[in-house]
Order: sequence, then C-alpha cells, then structure tokens
Amino acid sequence: PGDITGIDAREVIRTEPQTHMTDFEPNYFPAIEFDRPDFPWLFTPANADAARRLKPWICLIVVRREGATLSTVPRQPLPVVTCAREELPDLDQAWAWAHAQIVTGDTITPNPSLQQILKDQPERTLSRLLGARRLDPNTAYYACLVPTYEVGRKAGLGEPITTADEQALNPAWSVGPGSPAGPITLPVYFHWEFRTGQAGDFESLARRLEAKPL
Repeated sequence: PGDITGIDAREVIRTEPQTHMTDFEPNYFPAIEFDRPDFPWLFTPANADAARRLKPWICLIVVRREGATLSTVPRQPLPVVTCAREELPDLDQAWAWAHAQIVTGDTITPNPSLQQILKDQPERTLSRLLGARRLDPNTAYYACLVPTYEVGRKAGLGEPITTADEQALNPAWSVGPGSPAGPITLPVYFHWEFRTGQAGDFESLARRLEAKPL
C-alpha cells in the first residue's frame, strides 16, 4: 500500500447509496463494489491471522459532513478528509466488512471451478466493502475509500516512508483507550456524499405498526 497514490475510478462499479442521494435508509449500511473480486486484498502486505482473517488494504469510512473536511491539497497525490477519530471504525474488525461475491449456477458447465469462473466469466465476480457504522436520520455524510495501513496513509499524503515503516505495518489509525486525541487526516482514493432520510426501509416501518382493538 505504500506504493499506491490513486486508483482507476473504473474499478468502482457501484455505490450504495448513489452519490447525492438525499433519503437513504438510515438502518442500511453504505457500500462500494469493485470489478475485481480480490481488490480489497490486492495490496495487503500482511498474512492472514491464525483464524484466517485477512485485513484489507483499504476500507470504507462514513463520516458526518458536519465536523469533517474534504479537500484537495496542492502538491499532494490525493484529496484528504479530516475528521474526529471517533467517526472511524475499528481496523481490527476491517476483515469482517470486506466481501467477495461469485455468482454460480451455470447450466452449461455444472459446478465450474473457481479458476474457470475467474478466467472465462469474470462478470460473475465482484468485491464489496461496507461502511461499518450506524447512520442517523436526516444527516449528511461523506463516504470515503481510505487506506488501512500507515504506509498507505503516508503515501497518499506525500510523506516520506522509511524502511522501518514498511516493516512495522502499523494501522493507519487506532480507536479506543490509548489512542491519540484530536482529529486525523487521511488520503481518499474515492469518495461520494449522501444524506439519510427520516425513516428506515419498508420492513422497519412495518415493524413499528401496532395493532389496536376495534
């Protein structure tokens, strides 16, 4: 990740919600999908842990627009977002919010292997990142694709990277007790903005119905 200073926007095939949507259901999770099924792990420099959990090299953060700043800085490779650390997810759980999806069920080639699908039918595969936070109603948000490793953060900000940085593989931020105080600035590979509506989806509204005796 220390070598990445941008991504091809064509790699992004869908965002949920769409940009500038003003009534996104607050009980849903924002998401971004990529064409490559391995994209969230493509530049991960570490091995999986003992539970076979592999940390992605990027994650989707969703921060309230009020209190955050999204800007372009001259002579820096990428736009940056500055926000409170309390707005960010726990990177120890980033593995759980990154998914790969493969559609099978080919009647011509029963039970095709993974290698066959990747080679012959790449349109059947994609990857996805979810924004790990609860949304508030009637609130504006920035959704930003950011690095999860400190070397990725430094590369995106145009800061020098040492050999010690590459060997340490520190996270781009930490949350909880003992974490640094104050706001944090992160480079942004891709971003969009949206606003939540007042109510949730149809199911959440239906669950609020109460039967009354006639």
